Amino acid sequence: MSDEILTPAEINDIIGALSPSEAPPAGGEKRRRGEARLYDFRTADRFPKEQIRTLNIIFETFAQLFSTRMAAVVRGGVDCELRRVTETAFSRYLSGLEPPMVMAVFTAPPMAGSQLFTLSPETSYMFINRLFGGAHPGSAPSKQFTEIELALIRRILQDISRVYESAWEKVIRLECQLEKLETSPQFVQIAQAGESVAAVEFDIRIGDETGRMSFCLPHSAIEPISKHLNTRMWYEAAADAENRSEHSEQLRSRLYRTPIPLSASFNETEASVEDIITLRLGDVIVLSHKTNEPVNVSVAHIPKFLADIGEREKRRALRVTEILRTELPENEVLESVENNVLSAKA
Repeated sequence: MSDEILTPAEINDIIGALSPSEAPPAGGEKRRRGEARLYDFRTADRFPKEQIRTLNIIFETFAQLFSTRMAAVVRGGVDCELRRVTETAFSRYLSGLEPPMVMAVFTAPPMAGSQLFTLSPETSYMFINRLFGGAHPGSAPSKQFTEIELALIRRILQDISRVYESAWEKVIRLECQLEKLETSPQFVQIAQAGESVAAVEFDIRIGDETGRMSFCLPHSAIEPISKHLNTRMWYEAAADAENRSEHSEQLRSRLYRTPIPLSASFNETEASVEDIITLRLGDVIVLSHKTNEPVNVSVAHIPKFLADIGEREKRRALRVTEILRTELPENEVLESVENNVLSAKA
């Protein structure tokens, strides 16, 4: 047997048998294709990938708007860049915050519950120093914030809340309201420790200084508007808006071509019933209207203009001299509109 020489085919068979792809997996068991595997529901993702993508789009818009708005506040260049949008547990998010931090708890109906916005000490002092007229840090980031500094930060948060609302406008209209301002994570329990939250992180740069800021959106806050966090619905809404716009243009075009009565009248003149009954051909009625006074021009019996009487190309004419701002009760306006529609149909 030892004198025999293996053929190339036999050598290939031996190498194939020893190939790692054919070797059994560790543990002595090989999971068959299609076989179920254990799944830990405690680590299940609560935010679908579609929602994470939508949040990325929203906060990319926020970063652009933030840079523009804050540049006007500090009168200098501000760069805001979205780092990432990730799903994590609320306890893990809080563990990454080290006091003193600026932590603003706010509500944004129709979202449910509260949300959290944080500014790192470096970012806070970048804004504070520039609002005081400085360009370089003058305080150690590790010290506690003073009441004056917190008051300035509240002003900044008002601008940030307006930016936040603008960034969400394409999805839903929000109304942000600051609930409280804290500097310690233990006072910002806006969700259960194990609840999933969307952590949105930003890098901020002003000149040579850099800092961080972030948003924390609990899943319970997103849930009431989850159906809006779908890019497909955005495209459908955009198509519907385009159709509505085209329909509005058609209505506007038809409205512009709708005929409405335009009349000019003198001031009202009173006369007794006897005078009216005895009127005959050739009689003269004395009007309560002076020759140099303008006449009233009405649109569908609603006074809108004052005009002078004249003549143009051998035809009686009016020249508008004043536009009246007359407001009628709602029932009279509706009656006027109905009469115009009926006249237009006739």
